[in-house]
Amino acid sequence: MSLALVPVAEAALFTLGCLVIHALRRHADVVTATLACVATLLVLMIGIACAPESLAAYQAASTTDFARLDPALY
Repeated sequence: MSLALVPVAEAALFTLGCLVIHALRRHADVVTATLACVATLLVLMIGIACAPESLAAYQAASTTDFARLDPALY
């Protein structure tokens, strides 16, 4: 798909979504639950994409990478 068709595809998907919501207007509870799930997944995806470091960095790290232990406490 060429770069010029991306906005057209986005507009088509938006219009399709609007048509589906309009068609299911008698089942508002299903539409609301579905939109809530989509919004939750979107927030999770944005949070993962904006995370400062990868999970592998935390898995490979040791305890001393996150906290300094003061020897005077022992």
